[in-house]
This record gives sequence, C-alpha cells and structure tokens, in this order.
Amino acid sequence: MNKIINICIFLIAIHKVGAQSSTLAVADSLYTFGNYSKAIKIYQELKKSSYVNTQIAKAHKALGNSKKAIESYENVLKVDSLNVLVLYDYGKLLFTTGKFEKSLVIFEKLKAKDTLNPNFHYQIGLSKEALQDENYIQSYKTAFTLDAQHQKSIYKLIKNYIETKDFEKAESVIKVGLKNNEDDVKIISFNAQLFYANKQHRKALLWFEKLINRKKATRYIYEKAAFSAYRVGRILKAIDYYEEALKRDKGNYFYHSQLAKLYYQDGVNDKAEHHASQAIVGKMTDPSGDYYILGMVHLDRKEHRKAMKLFNMALEENPDYELAQLRLAQCADNYYSNPKEKLKMYERFSKKFPKAKIEIKKIVNTRIRELKEEIHLKSE
Repeated sequence: MNKIINICIFLIAIHKVGAQSSTLAVADSLYTFGNYSKAIKIYQELKKSSYVNTQIAKAHKALGNSKKAIESYENVLKVDSLNVLVLYDYGKLLFTTGKFEKSLVIFEKLKAKDTLNPNFHYQIGLSKEALQDENYIQSYKTAFTLDAQHQKSIYKLIKNYIETKDFEKAESVIKVGLKNNEDDVKIISFNAQLFYANKQHRKALLWFEKLINRKKATRYIYEKAAFSAYRVGRILKAIDYYEEALKRDKGNYFYHSQLAKLYYQDGVNDKAEHHASQAIVGKMTDPSGDYYILGMVHLDRKEHRKAMKLFNMALEENPDYELAQLRLAQCADNYYSNPKEKLKMYERFSKKFPKAKIEIKKIVNTRIRELKEEIHLKSE
C-alpha cells in the first residue's frame, strides 16, 4: 500500500514539474517576442527563482518601468548576491536612472571579481564622470588598454583629448578607432574636429564632407564645414553649407551674417542684402558687419547716400571699424561735388586711424594729396 502511495506522489510531482516547465516555456516565448506584460503575469505564477525574477526584471525594464525592474533585480540579489549577469544589468539600470553612486558601487564590486573586463572599467568611468570625479578618464584609459577595440572608451578618450587640446594623443587614438572601423561616424567626426582645431581646414573639410556624403551631418558639422570651405577659398561650398546649417536653425543671425558676406563676395547682391537685413533683425550683438555689407551693396549700385547712412550705422555700432570709415570717405568722394567736403572725410579717417594698414593708408594719402592739389588749383 505504501509503495502505491509513493508512486502516486512521484507521478504528481513529475506532472507539476512538467507543468512548471511548460508554463516557463510559454513565458519565455512571450518575452522573446516582446509581449512583456503577459510574460510578467505568467512568470509571477511560477515558483520564484533567480531566473524567473531576472526575467521579470528584464521585462519591466523593456516596458520602461525602471522602478519595478530595480525591485526585481534586488529580489534576485537577496538570494544570489554574486550573480555577475544580474549585477551588470542592475548596475547599468541604476546608471540610466540617475543613481550614479549606487551604480559605481556595483561596478566596483564587479571589477573586484574580474579586473581584466574592460566593460567594467568603462562603466566605472561613466559613473565617475557623472559624479564629476576628476579621475574618471583613468577608467576609460584602462578599458582601452585592456581592449584596443573598445570603441566607446575610444570616443571618451578622443573627446577628452580634444577638449584639453592634447591633440597628439587625440590623433593617436583616432588612428586606432579608424583601424577598428573606418566607417565609424563618430570617429570620422572627431577626426574632422581635430583638423579643424589645428586650423588644417583643407583636411577638416575633407573629413566633414565624409559625414555630409553619408547623410550624417548635423547643424554643427555643416557650420564647421562651411567655415573650412571659406578658409580654403571654396566660396560656393561655404554658401551651400551655411544654407544647410540655416535650414536646421532658422533665424540664426550668425549664419545670416556669414551668408551676407559670402553672397557679396560672390557678387549676388540681392541675397547679400537679404541675409544682412535678417542678421540685423535678429538683434546681433554687433551688427556692424551686416550694416557694412548693406552699405557695400548700395555702394555697388551707386546709391551713395544710402550707403553713407549704412556705413555711419556700422561706425555707431563699432567706432573702430576701419573699412567702414574708409568706405564712408569713398562714398562722400562720389556723392559730394565740393572737394573740401571730400577732403574732410579722408582727413577724418587719417586722424582716427593713424596706424591703418599700409595699403589703406596709401589709398587715403594719395586721395588727400590729389584733393589738396585740386583745391589749390581752384583757389588760383
């Protein structure tokens, strides 16, 4: 009789284990296909274990419920405090929810278990950086030393080296990053920024254009590419790139101001006038340059009175604007018929800018001499 009872108990136990396994398989399947809420309900019906609690935590995390995910991870760690996989996920979740000190404690614990794991050092670096610990960069250096293909640590190191103007180290790490992946958009961007910081604008433009051609350019990239293009004399490219930057930040007075100058250089006066006006409307801190461009547009049109007014406005904003003072004198030269009025404007320039550029002083002095001769002849 006892033998029969034992057999029955054994069969019931096997049935329960089979049912548990079958239910777990269903829950795992739901989790795998992203049906997280249903998976959680089924996991909660099962006998609690490290695996089940971990799956519940992962499902809550996938749903965006960080609080419940953290609680579930902590339930696992109460009975399995050395579970490396759980500690790793738990530490990352703590970091993403802003619990930087707790995250640092977890990753320091993991590092103590495995000092050669580069990712543990990287995560420590993230937590320390968030906590503004001055020693954070050392963790990224260690991660990189342990694994030269750890691109995330490479990003952090390059960024730090560029910010601290340690360009030789930045260049060295960039080379490694590009060797790992020559198509890495972040490394390409850093390389462009490095050339830009070193004022190697031709090379900078080449690398900025790699991003532009890949459709990966941000407003910042277009802005820097535009300036580099301008510095190497590629005016039309500079215009195109500033226009693209402006599309991404409409109303940016700086871009309007740059476009005004470039369009004027390219002889497209209508567009130069438009962008200079927009820059002034945008209440630029110092709109003197835009008043100057507008003045030049009207000077080219031989609208000397309007041009004089605009050059005066430029000088009101910036009294030391040497070119504006020169153009004002040249406008007066064309506008006034009385040589004494003309002379007065050139002499005002000489008095105000005794240390003007040599080529400008030559123009002014020559014209002063000519006007004095004209006045003298008329008096005779």
